[in-house]
Amino acid sequence: MITNQQIIVCTICCRKKDRSDKLLPAIKRYKSKRIDAVAGLAREASLPLAILSGKYGLIDKDTPIPYYDKLMGEGDLGEIIAANIAFLEKNEIGKVIFLCPDPAIDPHVQPYLRSIQAAARGTGCILKTIFVPPFPKFQEILGKINI
Repeated sequence: MITNQQIIVCTICCRKKDRSDKLLPAIKRYKSKRIDAVAGLAREASLPLAILSGKYGLIDKDTPIPYYDKLMGEGDLGEIIAANIAFLEKNEIGKVIFLCPDPAIDPHVQPYLRSIQAAARGTGCILKTIFVPPFPKFQEILGKINI
């Protein structure tokens, strides 16, 4: 659970999911080597992890969610930006370290990236976006954003 943290690590959801009918924590629902790698970086830095869902917007890694199959599109941006802003404000987030695939390689990333950029602008959050892979060492990331 994210509570009164100033900095979060974040990545986007993925298509491959556990299809269980039960609610599962987001970190268990999504099946992705990228999400696992980003979660490892967050643990290494003792920072909370959030996942940018195509259906729910920013959610804590432990938020229970049902199975769904939804790719965020341009038409979803208004609702997702509002959800992202609400999440950032509720959790008093001041900095977001956002690791995602390069939209030049995967154009499906574009709406996710736009939604987090707009939410950061809307809340005054500092946003550091890092395209992965390759995955940096976390100390390099922390140094780049003056943490």
